[in-house]
Amino acid sequence: MKCSVIVPTYNSPRELDLALCGLARQTRPPEEIIIADDGSTDETRAVIESWRNGLNTRLVHVWHSDLGYRKARIVNEAVRRASGDHLIFIDGDSIPHRHWVADHMKAADGRRVLCGRRVKLGPRLSAVVTREQVLTGRIESLTGPLLRSYLSGDTKRFMLGVRLPSGLARCFHPRPRKLMGVNFSLPRVVFEQVNGYDEEWKVYGPEDRDLELRLLRAGIPFYPLLNRAVVYHLYHPFRPISQETRDLNAQQEASSRTRCRWGLAQSLDSDPFELDPGLDRR
Repeated sequence: MKCSVIVPTYNSPRELDLALCGLARQTRPPEEIIIADDGSTDETRAVIESWRNGLNTRLVHVWHSDLGYRKARIVNEAVRRASGDHLIFIDGDSIPHRHWVADHMKAADGRRVLCGRRVKLGPRLSAVVTREQVLTGRIESLTGPLLRSYLSGDTKRFMLGVRLPSGLARCFHPRPRKLMGVNFSLPRVVFEQVNGYDEEWKVYGPEDRDLELRLLRAGIPFYPLLNRAVVYHLYHPFRPISQETRDLNAQQEASSRTRCRWGLAQSLDSDPFELDPGLDRR
């Protein structure tokens, strides 16, 4: 089974570089990595360009102009350009454990949504994480800077960074969990079944919750990957949720639909996408 990793990003070049450091050392490399860029400046493009020969996989950079919050649209376009049977999503400000792809693919069965979680790196540790710490695996060591950050009250959810054998992890986490955009995967056919992300969602907020609701209404099973497929999320200040977002979320919670009107099958906007030809390599 082929897999595609989708990485949404917006003007966070350092964080994206660290995420790519993590993706570069996967024990089971994905067939491709697609950067879904919601209108970042040339600094982000330069980071991606620097990885042209640094990844043992196809790298694609998909970009559209910055016309406000349009994460749903650019992620859908990344999926349109993906060739994998299984789609794995990670935020561009998060670092995957070296077995992250392998854990998702081991649990993939062609029908269910796999729901992972994140270790929340604290602000002090996040500010000093280096490429070398990621590339050597030091950041995922349970006796290294991560533990010291946790013991000092900086990093949160440290125990989710303890990667357990799959059977033992299942014993500790038997029930389904919610979908979090920072770390989840699903078969491409399932994403297509619900028409992907809703492109009418143009305000910052839980567009992942809308996707989750439509998947649940469609009867798609959810499977927990806690203490597997570990991800380390770099700290950033909390962004407040607007009343517009709350109102839109309430509408989606009350809806019964499984497919969105504007999504994977048809884009809402006419603004063109840009595919960086130098970074679409095989």
